[in-house]
Amino acid sequence: MNIEEIEGEIRQKHLHDERFAIFWKLHLKPVIDYSKDLAVKYNANQEIVWLSAILHDIARLDGLEPHDEVGAEKAYEMLIQKGFKEDMAQRVKETILTHRCKKHKPEALEQKILATADALSHFKPPFYFWFKSQVPLEEKFSLGLLKLERDYRDKIFFDEERESVKIEYDLLRKWFSFLGESK
Repeated sequence: MNIEEIEGEIRQKHLHDERFAIFWKLHLKPVIDYSKDLAVKYNANQEIVWLSAILHDIARLDGLEPHDEVGAEKAYEMLIQKGFKEDMAQRVKETILTHRCKKHKPEALEQKILATADALSHFKPPFYFWFKSQVPLEEKFSLGLLKLERDYRDKIFFDEERESVKIEYDLLRKWFSFLGESK
């Protein structure tokens, strides 16, 4: 199986379920696109970055948490089962494991690219209409502001990419701050 086929399989799994179709459009597809562009731009291993982007949130399909740790294992097993070499599957696993920049921090270039792409996808305003859709609005705003700040400061590893979303960051920050203050 090749990478295009894996992307198609994951895409179909998301589009098959209405709850995940919007997640594909607002998050996964942008992460994949950003990752592929950044891998070329920064001369990273394109296959590792692409596979990691496709599979980085695979545990979310089953509602499993912590999705970075569970998803890393699940992606590794999937790649081995589909005939990928152990070294490739291991590097994808390690890249997925670090994409949240929480318990496991990115060190390799491919890891930093996935974390950055994941964060960049959050700067498209429709993401925040979907984000935490099940929580009360006021809580959504404070959580959104925390996520926005963490993404901008801790997950974007390239100055040029951080600068590319500076306008969106400033606008979303003002929006969240204003909405959080108007009680």
